[in-house]
Amino acid sequence: MRRIKELRIQNFKAFQQEEVFDFGKKGKNVLVYGNNGSGKSSFFWALYTLLQSSVKSDADVKKYFRTYFASDQDSHQTLKNVFMDETIDSFVKIISIDTETGTEETYTISHDVINTNKNSDTIIQELNLASDFINYKLLHNFYSGSHKQEVNLWPVFERDIFPFLGEGTKNWLEDIIKIPTMDIPRTPRGSAVSAGKKTRYKEQLDALNTKIQDLLTEIQNNANAFIRDEFFNSKDFIKIGLTFTKKFNFENVALNLWGKDRDGHRHDELRIKLSVEIYEDGPSPQWKSIERVQSFLNEAQLTRIAIGIRIGALRTRPLISAKFKVLVLDDMLISLDLSNRMDVVRIILNKEGKPSLKFFDGFQKFILTHDKGFFNLIRRNTDEEEWVYFNFNKDEKNSSQPIIKLDLTPLQKAVRYFEEEEFENCGNELRKEAEAILTSYLDPEMKKMKKEFEGLSEKLNKSFNILTNERLEKFKRTFQTDIDLQTLKKLKTDYQSDGLLSLNEKTELDSLKHQMFDFLIEFNEMKNRKEILVKETKGILDRVMNSASHHGENPLYRAELKDAIEKITELKKLLI
Repeated sequence: MRRIKELRIQNFKAFQQEEVFDFGKKGKNVLVYGNNGSGKSSFFWALYTLLQSSVKSDADVKKYFRTYFASDQDSHQTLKNVFMDETIDSFVKIISIDTETGTEETYTISHDVINTNKNSDTIIQELNLASDFINYKLLHNFYSGSHKQEVNLWPVFERDIFPFLGEGTKNWLEDIIKIPTMDIPRTPRGSAVSAGKKTRYKEQLDALNTKIQDLLTEIQNNANAFIRDEFFNSKDFIKIGLTFTKKFNFENVALNLWGKDRDGHRHDELRIKLSVEIYEDGPSPQWKSIERVQSFLNEAQLTRIAIGIRIGALRTRPLISAKFKVLVLDDMLISLDLSNRMDVVRIILNKEGKPSLKFFDGFQKFILTHDKGFFNLIRRNTDEEEWVYFNFNKDEKNSSQPIIKLDLTPLQKAVRYFEEEEFENCGNELRKEAEAILTSYLDPEMKKMKKEFEGLSEKLNKSFNILTNERLEKFKRTFQTDIDLQTLKKLKTDYQSDGLLSLNEKTELDSLKHQMFDFLIEFNEMKNRKEILVKETKGILDRVMNSASHHGENPLYRAELKDAIEKITELKKLLI
């Protein structure tokens, strides 16, 4: 498997001096928090632009790194930072690593160096096809039309879906464009076009239209299964349809659909209709068609549909997809309330280990958000062994570049404060870490976000009760047996020499005795260590954490805090 180990950005959009993002030796997943304007979108577009460069010519890539001149139309698409000296190099680089061999490769796009689109090395082309980028704006495009019109998804598919579908290094959009832009059968004015050539060309267009509809049907079926199973607990509620209603034909193709400044015309001539049905339960259950869905469905429902279609498209990719792929989500869930957001995150993280969501596991994930509470919830339910966390910040009152910091866990902060002898801050961070550990333990699948707030003491009591009940249940399973009482009493005797017992009865007693000994050893080893630690955490809460929070009379001693850090660290390893 190959992952992105580092991303380097210089003089590109919000970034000025070179910024190096280190994702660890194994290429961890990435979670980013940043306020608006802090550089999250620049991070998103740096990755997107580098991957997309793999299917562009050098000239089309260089335009992003040209120096801007008002008189030079070719420079108007530059993405160089406007506050940097024009002589400063502008680039985006990734360093990829093969996690099995440790082999590293560097890929760069800039005005002078482009090595992402070479036929001799197709790794970025394959990465581009295997990856997906989703942000709020892209989801909003699914239903941004006038309320008077039916939703036309052709522009969305052309820009955001077709380029990311395909096999090897060839994508669907390239295949689609090839036929409508090839030489169209023409003859001098006034002469008849060869009937045979025109007929064969129309047949090619018909085959293309059929191919597109077949793909839409597959995406539709995948999307409906995903929406039903993941958003509505496997119950019928919303069903979508994708129909290629305005297709390629000889007349519209002859007008040069992909010519310069023809985007608007092309989007009028081609239409993918989104239809939606809502299941009405009752005495006569039926599916009811919803017209003009952007006007009669709320934004949360529309967002679920959009996500379903994007995931449905992802699922159409061959199972033998590239071993190198990323999934980048930039504030894609801001229109959903917290519980619905967590539904989507739980799906993407596959917290329940569902086989149907296994394909998500192969992605290196990048999640970007401006919502600190949402950031903390995701962080609480991810592991720093597999994830790296960044905090982006920028003062909007000046033109300085974003300030990027690693976002430490409360436990990491507690260790740092301990080393700096800031004991009150250390105690407060330990409290936060304990709460995060117990929250994750009590709700590993993130399904209780709607529940009322529970204090740390309540979570400690609940965790302790769960652990003791688990051990009690195991005790019952071990010591409850179908062996009759008189035979069972012979455990205290030399039953192997008892001529009244059958071989089968002696075997049953042997098995039971071994189970009892195993339980006794386990009971006194690590299995009840969890209960001991939870119980000791209660003492830590009273003695250290509350003193830190409320400036109690008891002084905070170094030895107590060191012990607290060790116990919270062990608790985290055992419970999560």
